[in-house]
Amino acid sequence: MLWSTSVLSTLSSDTEPSVVIAFDSAKYLFNVGENTTRSYLQSRQTWRKTRGIFLTSISTQRTSGLPGLLMTFADAGRSQVRVTGPSGLLHLIASMRRYTYRENLDVTPSEVPLVPDDQPVYKDENITVFAMPINPTLDQSQDEDALDCKDGHSNVLKRKRDMSPERPAKRGSNNQQARTTPEVDPSMPIDELMERSDFDPTSLKGDRAQEWRRRIVKLMFPATQVPQSTGNGDKSQKGKRKGKENAVKPSPDEPPNTKYVQQPPGLKRPLPVPDRSLVGSSDQRLRPTLAYAIQGPRVRGKFDAQKAEALGLKHGPLRAVLARGQTVTVKVDDGHGNLIDCEIKPSDCIGEGMLPGVVLLLDTPTLAHIPSLLAGFADGGPFAKYRKLKSEDHIVRVIHHLCGDGVLEDERYRAFMNEFGPDVHHLVASRRYLPDPVTFTSAAYSQLRLNQLDADIFPIPKFTTSAEMSLEAVAGLPAGTTAMQAGLSVSIHPPRTPVQDENTRKLDLFHPAVCSDSLVKLPDPILSSFSRSRAVVQSFASNPEADKIPGKDVLVCTLGTGSAIPSKFRNVSATLIHIPKYGYLLLDAGEGTWGQLVRKYGRDPSSSSNVWQMLRELKCIFISHIHGDHHIGLAKLLAMRQCLDPPSKAPLYLIANHTVFQYLRDYDGLETLGLQAGSSNPVVWIPADAIHWLKSSPSEESNRNGSRSWYTTAHADLCASLGLRSLQTVDVEHRTLCHGLIIKHIDDWSIVYSGDTVPVHRLVQAGQNATLLVHEATMADDEADKARAKMHSTVGQAIDIGKKMNAYSTLLTHFSARYPTMPQSMLTSYEPGEPIVALAFDHANVRIGDMRKMQAYMPAIEQSFTELDDDDDATAQVAEVDIT
Repeated sequence: MLWSTSVLSTLSSDTEPSVVIAFDSAKYLFNVGENTTRSYLQSRQTWRKTRGIFLTSISTQRTSGLPGLLMTFADAGRSQVRVTGPSGLLHLIASMRRYTYRENLDVTPSEVPLVPDDQPVYKDENITVFAMPINPTLDQSQDEDALDCKDGHSNVLKRKRDMSPERPAKRGSNNQQARTTPEVDPSMPIDELMERSDFDPTSLKGDRAQEWRRRIVKLMFPATQVPQSTGNGDKSQKGKRKGKENAVKPSPDEPPNTKYVQQPPGLKRPLPVPDRSLVGSSDQRLRPTLAYAIQGPRVRGKFDAQKAEALGLKHGPLRAVLARGQTVTVKVDDGHGNLIDCEIKPSDCIGEGMLPGVVLLLDTPTLAHIPSLLAGFADGGPFAKYRKLKSEDHIVRVIHHLCGDGVLEDERYRAFMNEFGPDVHHLVASRRYLPDPVTFTSAAYSQLRLNQLDADIFPIPKFTTSAEMSLEAVAGLPAGTTAMQAGLSVSIHPPRTPVQDENTRKLDLFHPAVCSDSLVKLPDPILSSFSRSRAVVQSFASNPEADKIPGKDVLVCTLGTGSAIPSKFRNVSATLIHIPKYGYLLLDAGEGTWGQLVRKYGRDPSSSSNVWQMLRELKCIFISHIHGDHHIGLAKLLAMRQCLDPPSKAPLYLIANHTVFQYLRDYDGLETLGLQAGSSNPVVWIPADAIHWLKSSPSEESNRNGSRSWYTTAHADLCASLGLRSLQTVDVEHRTLCHGLIIKHIDDWSIVYSGDTVPVHRLVQAGQNATLLVHEATMADDEADKARAKMHSTVGQAIDIGKKMNAYSTLLTHFSARYPTMPQSMLTSYEPGEPIVALAFDHANVRIGDMRKMQAYMPAIEQSFTELDDDDDATAQVAEVDIT
């Protein structure tokens, strides 16, 4: 039976380590960090046949890609997946309830308790998986400052559960209602409590809280069977998925079934706060992780037919019985014409088999986790058997080491690595010892080509091809130690040495080109098109009107310009606005936004404009609505912001509706995001409907006592920090509550952001005479009916909104995955007096004053994309997901 382990993604600016165990009949994925789905697309690996997902910790590092991947599974025809992880897994999945719903997907969560045992957490015909908790401990002599964030930028303060007096006092509960309605009996059945709109689930504790979470997961995935507790793994799965892999994929033109069934009131209530006894320390650095041991099948020896024949075992069913390891009895001639019974054992005619191969995956994020890890492999520990050099039960082939800062250099850890046999392959993911090449090389190669058109608008993403330090510089590592790079695979049976996937190298056109001494050689038609476009742009220099454009130096960086799901060339929604001398404002934050920011600004600590400085100057994040492609990356951003040290002097303001904030508050029970009082880098929420454009100015509003409300003060402070005259929301029309944003600056420029919407007149009214309209253009003009059905706009409709608004320029974004490079029929002629129309591309940096330049580049950009169009793009094989 052939099987292998491979690195889908590694530790980089774009991704976190994810490992795939692959058999012919099934695959198993370990960890789902941000951009896991996009990593599949870039590498052309397939997620099909994935039976199980295993998480080493509940954190943004290891799980941010889970909701997007689950929805992709469902819409690509997968019907079942089991998710195994540490305590807190149920809370994690339940926190996604308002935007992750798939009626056709069976998601079976299985939590591994913090107390170790020797029972498998998963078992089928291919693998048996064991898990061991790694509980961190701090010696009195150990400095807590050593437990910084992965990038070495923070000493995160331990969270206090007290709420700020300027924020709502309870997690979404209605305090007035609580005072006026009779108290609900919390001992009532959970199903009855869930139907009660006056019940506050945050009062639930222990098993009752877990029961509530299980019920929520069942509502999210109606096909789900949620186990009551972790047992001996799923031993009944064999054969259940037969025929599922060839299920007909839904058409890209057919919207997935994302309409919620009638929901009980409880689904919209906040989740119970996780008990510390359930998930561990409130400090994310001191949370337990899981180590996994994946044991494959025992490989039988070769059947020797000649020996069997000599022993009297003829062709027939008894040979099959013997092959299964059972002794058989046959009648043979004793040499004198008499038939006697002859017992034949498997060892008589079956060659020596091969012991089951074992793959270990160890997640050791801090030095504080090392003692528990070592104890688990010591005599009497649950993983002690894997340390034996000569075991009669198994043989360890590969160990994946996910190491935080300082772990690999620790003498104890290196001694531990050397306790395994000389033939074991050690694959190490440690930031200091890994290069940081671009993961999504298709998009980067396109950017590299366009860089020849305009180096300012199309900058080359930040990357490194060499590690800060070589593994060879670490004394005492085992001989078989290798850096864990994406595309690296090891065959477990038959056993082979690690090899780099040739397809990964073949698909990477970016690094060979950017590292060469010459420019990328472009075909003559493209060079000619570039020259014509630059000539047009050059003619603008004689127009003095360009210098009179209000806000001409305001920079718009479109980090993600796709919709619903990522593609190789476009990530999901995120647009960064830089207001010189004031700071940054982020419009939506789809999955992978953090990686896009790091590729733009880099991590170089010596740079005054690195990503950490940008994060420090980020004043506001606006989330238009709850659909996952607009906010799944938000939690990772907020978690990384907690790493700022020294802390930011000013808070980060978050404008979003209650549904988005409720999700964050629920998740904040698992990982500090800055929502609680005492957070080192606090986040202040401003309700989207509180600053609606038709309401009176928030600065003029007051509560019944005549004092200003908490959000009024926050809104005024935010506007002052960015130099804004006003910052208002406008409700637009989508499949869920959605807002656009109207930004008006004291320097007489304005930006309107549409969010997701069909064409609406109130957006035109609210944004009249905008300097820049950033509008979604999901569909081509020939798909107006589909656009309406999904509550989106076409290209032509978005352009028309800009005309009606009398906008100076219109930037189109949020393109369907049907158009992985450029949407169809995008070229428009510019008539004097009409808005300038330009298209957004990932990582494009366009000043408001250069929008006409961007428009002039459109023919050249289209020409460049012509030969990059990839008909085999895996995106085309996935149903378009309107994430809910």
